[in-house]
Amino acid sequence: MEETRDHLLLTCGYSMEVWRMVMARIRPNFTLFTSWNELLSWIRDNLHPPIAIQSPLKESVSYHLQLVTMSRPETIERMVELFKSRHSASHLFKIDNFSLLTKYHIERVESSVFILGGHKWKLYVYPNGNNSANGHVSIFIENQDSIIVQLKYQIFVVSQLKPIWHPSSVILNFGTTSIPQMRGTPRLISLVDLKSKGYLIEDCCLFGVKFDGFENGAKGSAECFSLIEKPINHKATWMMTKFSSFEPEMYHYSNEFVVGTRKWKIKIHPSGIKEGKDKSFSVYLVGEGFINNAPKAKTYAKFKLRVLDQVNRNHFEKSDSCWVDVERDENNGFEDFMPLKKLDRPYLVNNKLYVGVEFDVISMTTTI
Repeated sequence: MEETRDHLLLTCGYSMEVWRMVMARIRPNFTLFTSWNELLSWIRDNLHPPIAIQSPLKESVSYHLQLVTMSRPETIERMVELFKSRHSASHLFKIDNFSLLTKYHIERVESSVFILGGHKWKLYVYPNGNNSANGHVSIFIENQDSIIVQLKYQIFVVSQLKPIWHPSSVILNFGTTSIPQMRGTPRLISLVDLKSKGYLIEDCCLFGVKFDGFENGAKGSAECFSLIEKPINHKATWMMTKFSSFEPEMYHYSNEFVVGTRKWKIKIHPSGIKEGKDKSFSVYLVGEGFINNAPKAKTYAKFKLRVLDQVNRNHFEKSDSCWVDVERDENNGFEDFMPLKKLDRPYLVNNKLYVGVEFDVISMTTTI
């Protein structure tokens, strides 16, 4: 059965039972509705209670059906656009695949730098609370430049069932400061309420911040953070021919390749560095710039670095996970990746070596 609005809210088994109970109180023996337009027409033309309660009745029944079925009244894209058009001094931080944050033990997610009220900011979301706030979502905003006047702001999670946010009327103060300060609430909403009251639908939620006194008619802004398992082009391999000609005391870099919204390189040091010097083959994953003007936000990566076994396909590999900095970051990898004494057949064959990376998970931040 196709999950249309009519099916989810009117004709599926649960919805029909709700409507039977409602109609038993209003008009017994009434034939149940089969379409949304039929319901609206009946409310408009035939409902006996005064018109002042017709709309609340319709909205109440509709809302509770949506709550049970967790069906948005509009697409998430439309909701974001409406929010941006109605709240110019706001920034939405949409998180897709929210459950993967727990799966991969992500303690904190941060937005890119955005501008509101003439200042630069970041949002931080702790999906299972920070410090002693376990079981809740914590959310904070941090200034990225000096604040010379006191600002009033709201920080919230947006309902996906009706046009409200939580908490609805809590206004906070952001005082003056010359250095970055994180301010917000450690207990924005419990995870139970997030999942059961329409704030988390289809593994997606919308957090945000709004400053009072800066409405200027322009649209608000929004971005989306998402963890992606096995992203497109999640494997890259660097073929090094004439490996013996590589200067042993220098770093060497592969060509750029793209995974997610970012450029990457593989970096090697043939004779090892630091603790691995003269003992190990050092291998690193290098985070470079971003593509297509994607927002510049830290990138989470869970990956495997490997040297390929060209004979038995029993590759030598190590796994790591890290947050890659916005600026060029080449410190993620292993100085002691592989003992130099193993850097021979079956890995090094005919003076040719293959070094690769495979991304198991990567985060992507996009403008929406």
